[in-house]
Amino acid sequence: MKTQKSIKYQVIFLLLILNISFLNAQLSIGDPGVTFDNSKNDPDYPFMSEWQKSGVEGGVPFSNSLAVKKEINPTNSDGLQAAIDNLNTNGELSVILLKNGTYDIDKTIRLKSNIILRGESRDNVKLDVTIRYERQRFEHKGAFLLDDVEHVGIENLTMEYIPEKPVTIYDDRNVDRNRWCGSRCFSNDPEGLKNMYVSFVMIEKKSKNCWVDSCTLKNSGSNPINVNGKHNTFRNNFVDAAYNKGGGGSAYYAINGDYNLIVNERVRRIRHFSIQVGAKYNVVYGCDFEVDINFHNGDDGFNLIENNKVKSEQWRSWGAFASGGSQYGHKPPGENNLIFNNEVSGKNNSERFSSDTKVFVFDQYSHPRELSATPPRGGTFYPVVLTNNTLSTDSFIKNEVKIFPNPFEDELHIEHLKANGIIEIFSINGKLLTRKKVKEGEDIQLGKSLQKGLYLLKYNHKTFKIIKQ
Repeated sequence: MKTQKSIKYQVIFLLLILNISFLNAQLSIGDPGVTFDNSKNDPDYPFMSEWQKSGVEGGVPFSNSLAVKKEINPTNSDGLQAAIDNLNTNGELSVILLKNGTYDIDKTIRLKSNIILRGESRDNVKLDVTIRYERQRFEHKGAFLLDDVEHVGIENLTMEYIPEKPVTIYDDRNVDRNRWCGSRCFSNDPEGLKNMYVSFVMIEKKSKNCWVDSCTLKNSGSNPINVNGKHNTFRNNFVDAAYNKGGGGSAYYAINGDYNLIVNERVRRIRHFSIQVGAKYNVVYGCDFEVDINFHNGDDGFNLIENNKVKSEQWRSWGAFASGGSQYGHKPPGENNLIFNNEVSGKNNSERFSSDTKVFVFDQYSHPRELSATPPRGGTFYPVVLTNNTLSTDSFIKNEVKIFPNPFEDELHIEHLKANGIIEIFSINGKLLTRKKVKEGEDIQLGKSLQKGLYLLKYNHKTFKIIKQ
């Protein structure tokens, strides 16, 4: 009987491993299970650890870890809103799959917590935004509004603003790239159309742990993305062009909240990528910008710009890094906005901010200044670890802390803790299930309330797969 039971567990274990093979692939920044090498933290920059908290807490759920709860065919805003409103999530992450085709977004879509809108195909799920709105001061309408919600995702689709008549967008496609384009490129109300003050995604202040992933945001009316919330992730998106690129907050990729993660974005032909209005502890990493990064108006400092390509073409009037001006009532940038290891080029001698040794800080009007002639101690301000060798089901951590049995049936035992710290258990879609402060030398038991399945356990900056049978 013992032999049969052992074989049974081995079979179950092998099946689980086969079904979760995606965890054995290279991790991406923003995924569940991503860790940081804190041996690289530099004591001269004690706030480095805050940047590790940026983005969705626990990570953006792996796309193949969530079942599709509802499928819909091309419809208008009313049809899409009804699908969202009528889906009972039971408090769990729930995917609505948008089948290939064209959707008419003629009214604002209000998303609710735990809803993920996922396109069947990024190029073949097209959301034509036809909302009309004339600006009242700096106010815009949103195609998608995330207001006081959590765990909302928009994935794998294309949005495009469709004016009421054909309008030519002037930018580097049809003007001399080596000459300032002037008001023809950077103005509002092109061809007299005053009803295109419509942003694609608006995340309000009380919203958090939301994401936009692998989307194309094309020809926005005004801001392609406007973020006031915190702990949100934006990655793998292509943001290209806008109709209203004049002053007054139009055509901004606007980061106004805290602890947001912007990674692997391609952004071009809008007015600014802006960090402003109280923004703090945001991380911009690994992006490709053909637009300036602008500390525009009264951020709260401590934002990180690292490992990006930033190019400001001559048809624009700004260098690769810029700020709002005091003459326009803009407040100055905050302290400790660090710029490091970026490839920078373009207007106003922007190349001077390219360096993998010098650290620049943007805490003044106009442009950054050199803060240090030497790099941080570990060679980075964002020591992310993306290898998967910590995602294991081993019974022992390298520091001889013992985790057993794994797989387990009732409780997971953790013995010989080597330091004070925190143990966390996450579902594979990134939801925090258990969090416990522990003391050096303590022995604990966890997992009794967990259902059968795969989980991620984080301790001492490492992540491990654990399986309950």
